[in-house]
Amino acid sequence: MNSKLTQHLLGREYNSNIIFLILALFMYAVLATLVIVHSLFSLCLVSGNSMNPTLQDGQYVTLYNNFTAERGDVIVFESEVRNEPLIKRVVATAGDTVELRRTGDGYVDLYVNGEYVREDYIKERMRDYSDSVPLMLYPDVVVTVPEGHLFVLGDNRNNSTDSRYSTVGFVDEDSVLGELAAIVPPDNITEFFVRLFMGGF
Repeated sequence: MNSKLTQHLLGREYNSNIIFLILALFMYAVLATLVIVHSLFSLCLVSGNSMNPTLQDGQYVTLYNNFTAERGDVIVFESEVRNEPLIKRVVATAGDTVELRRTGDGYVDLYVNGEYVREDYIKERMRDYSDSVPLMLYPDVVVTVPEGHLFVLGDNRNNSTDSRYSTVGFVDEDSVLGELAAIVPPDNITEFFVRLFMGGF
């Protein structure tokens, strides 16, 4: 009787140890995944309409943390003047020349390195903004992007504070927080788990 009781107790202890080991391995896997995810990606809440129609106010997006900015990339960067992260599209990188050339009908077109840039992603044509203040880049003036900096514009050109204005100007590459990786689907469950695992700003 005592022998059977001892075997039973040992069996229960063995099973408990197995369960504990499985739980420990599972928690380790979850923590390892979190560390990897946080090192590669971050989460950002879109605030405002300056990136319409590409991004909408209130959407969550995931960002690549390690990347080299190229023309066409959508990035999030720190703005000391605005005191909040901004999300814009890179239209020129260090060494590129940028011109917003008047078309004669009240609009301006983007030229980079002297070539017209076709932009199918913008909400509407960019109106002549020369009456806006304070400007950093006036229409028909060519500027060269300094080393270590980027020139950015919002896709909603007529409702965006970006590199055209001195409040943003050229963006220091060191201030970039990440590049757009994906848009989080507007689903409460998906959003909950993404925020749980990734945090965000």
